[in-house]
Amino acid sequence: MLASASFAFVAVLAAVANVNADHRITLRNNCGFGVGLTLSNYPHNGVDYTGPAIGDIGAKSSKVITVPTRWNGRICDRPPNSGCQNDCFGGIAFGEAPCSMTEWNFDAPSIGGKTDYDISNIQGYSVAQQIIPDSGDTVTCTSAGCPCNQAYRPGDTSGTCGGTGPVDQATRVSGGSGFTVVYCP
Repeated sequence: MLASASFAFVAVLAAVANVNADHRITLRNNCGFGVGLTLSNYPHNGVDYTGPAIGDIGAKSSKVITVPTRWNGRICDRPPNSGCQNDCFGGIAFGEAPCSMTEWNFDAPSIGGKTDYDISNIQGYSVAQQIIPDSGDTVTCTSAGCPCNQAYRPGDTSGTCGGTGPVDQATRVSGGSGFTVVYCP
């Protein structure tokens, strides 16, 4: 009886620790060229990432970052002349070069402490991307015209695939704590 009570207590502690743990994002560049990345805390309503800048990831290499519990933000590709260095704003909406991004809301209370994530090309398409969660659905976008259930389309701020579908069909939810973003999957 004491052993089963101890096991139950340890299981509850492990579940609580997982909910309150930082999250690992592996950024893997499979491209034959380097990608320059910017991490933004936009929309500035979660816990800020205060770690080092991501910077450039060389061809065929990777980097791991750790974001804090309840981080809400973006990681964007910042090709030359895109303007996507500040909060990942720039791209086609501002008459600049396009910049693809991933968007994150970790440990969101509105979805039971889980994480929602998506690929966004609203600022334009600049690089093929894939998000692979430790648990949950993988999303992949390899062109500006990828399906709306895989990424937000260039210039479409409605989130409805140009009015043809439900809102936020590109967004996924995961209860996992780790993710891999692949460039040129």
